[in-house]
Amino acid sequence: MENQRIRLTKRMLKEALIRLLEQKPIEKVTVHELCAEAEINRTTFYKYYGSQFDLMDDMQEDFVNELETSMREKEPPISLLNILTYINNHRAFCTTLLKSADNGLLKKIFSVSLVKQQLEAQTASRYDGYKSEYVKEFVIYGCYSIVRRWLTTENPETPEEITNIMIELIERI
Repeated sequence: MENQRIRLTKRMLKEALIRLLEQKPIEKVTVHELCAEAEINRTTFYKYYGSQFDLMDDMQEDFVNELETSMREKEPPISLLNILTYINNHRAFCTTLLKSADNGLLKKIFSVSLVKQQLEAQTASRYDGYKSEYVKEFVIYGCYSIVRRWLTTENPETPEEITNIMIELIERI
């Protein structure tokens, strides 16, 4: 169990990494400058993380866990709109992480069972056997690409518009 001081230190590191990622990709961020930005000692950093990539993985895991918790608190059925609204409410964070060469955040979001269930429900009973599995993969990765583009668009559509686009495309399959 983490005490308050550990949580504060990790939060400071995460906030520092976000500030640095707004300026450059994670590959260009050093542990030295990350610690300077967070105003902590490198020894303290290495007490919790092996590299800046480990810190980013931790941030992504936190986000996905918060998404899952948020979706569990909603009344079923959990809709694509709820998922996209959650992502949109955290747009700055998601967009900053997407600027990095590591696009693990969206992959992790789309591997969340609740998200997969929502996408699979859209194609349920239209295909059977091996075709069903291919269609599910097509839908999941197609929606992944739509959300990725949506997050990197300067004047983005609303979550409602993106949901409608995704459902319309899925219904055509």
